[in-house]
Amino acid sequence: MLFFGLAPGDDLLCTAVLRELRRRSADSVLMISNHEQLFLGNRDVAYVRPASRRDGSYLHNHRCFARIWRSEYTMPLYAPFDGNDHSEPPSRHIIADMCANAGIKGPVSLRPYLTLTEEEKSGAAWASDKIVIQSSGIGARHPMRNKEWYVERFQSVVDRLREEMMFVQLGSAKDPALRFAMDLRGATSIRETAAILHNARLFVGTVGFPMHLARAVECPSVIIFGGREAPWQSGYVCNLNLYSAAPCAPCWRWNCCDYNRKCMMDITVDHVVSAIRQMLDRPRRPLAVETAEIG
Repeated sequence: MLFFGLAPGDDLLCTAVLRELRRRSADSVLMISNHEQLFLGNRDVAYVRPASRRDGSYLHNHRCFARIWRSEYTMPLYAPFDGNDHSEPPSRHIIADMCANAGIKGPVSLRPYLTLTEEEKSGAAWASDKIVIQSSGIGARHPMRNKEWYVERFQSVVDRLREEMMFVQLGSAKDPALRFAMDLRGATSIRETAAILHNARLFVGTVGFPMHLARAVECPSVIIFGGREAPWQSGYVCNLNLYSAAPCAPCWRWNCCDYNRKCMMDITVDHVVSAIRQMLDRPRRPLAVETAEIG
């Protein structure tokens, strides 16, 4: 049994663990998740069972279930929260940490997976020449101010490029709207979002679930990291990752900052527009995969 938590991003990252377990002949893995959509068509998992109760008692229930079925119960956690607006910074990529915590050794691929049907892919073919953008991650299950860029700067990016490219805005219905972008905030399911990203020319956003979802479906991305976390800790080598190597970075603080989020302030509209142009100059093809060795 594999269980991480209740956020879709962490459940999606578990698909990397599931793939590595299956490569090592673990073919009877039960995934505990409230986001079954993430695992449809995934041959790396045998069953998906909802986490159900949200008051914390599900952890006890899961362990009891595992004992009854004589199975191993694993929580492949990374960067544990210390209860004081801070997570413990990982010393390697979070997927490598998750795999290690699941008992995996040897080489692992640092990427998540999501399987789409041909019908789902063709249904979103209209997005093939468009840039998907998200203005905020504040609607996430665990929102973090230190992951946020600036809405007015996202708007300036759209303003600068809207004569050349069409933008599609995805995300929560609560996210600030961007002018001159096709507005699909809160209007798509996880799988519909994945299908749009699969077809899109590019994704532009910050660290979070859409970044991992884009990687899972082979969509290249421009990701604004700032300095809360470093790309080598949670990003992907196939993307253009805009990171501020401030003396305090990566801090892994959630919302508080003693420096007025200078790491985000230092990433300008020019930086993002330049990164987008660089990515658009690259051909659209399967993305490079980084690996890590777990001893």
